[in-house]
Amino acid sequence: MCGAAARAGLGRPVLRHLADLGPPAAPYADAVRPLLTCPGEWSRVGAAEAWWRITGEAAPAVEALLPELAPLAGHRVTPLVLRTVRALGAIGGPAAAARPVLEAVMSSRRRYGGVILRDEELFRVTQKALSCIVRPVTPPGGGPPPRPGPATP
Repeated sequence: MCGAAARAGLGRPVLRHLADLGPPAAPYADAVRPLLTCPGEWSRVGAAEAWWRITGEAAPAVEALLPELAPLAGHRVTPLVLRTVRALGAIGGPAAAARPVLEAVMSSRRRYGGVILRDEELFRVTQKALSCIVRPVTPPGGGPPPRPGPATP
């Protein structure tokens, strides 16, 4: 079923399924790779999650994810930023390039996004991501860690 969906076009739902499959989705990795630089930011983040989960190769995924943290510089938080932070946390230690941005969020006295609940959610996911980046946990079997929790599209 994933093969038919991938041939029809790798949109966000298919990328989620491929990420869920992880290494067994390796036949589709070549189709996912170009999406790491596609124009749609949701697709880039989905592709980065799928790439990491399928291949365990962090560098291209982190490179695709880092630009999606840019709204944080303006103290803005979006559902995509939250998903990106979760994805970087799932990658763990190899996502160390995100540490300065995430540490700035944790040390800021200013609210992000103007909505208290979203700001608190950002604080929680950032704290968790930093703990995984600083002390990465390798799952049994040595494959990529589990995908981040449910994300808001």
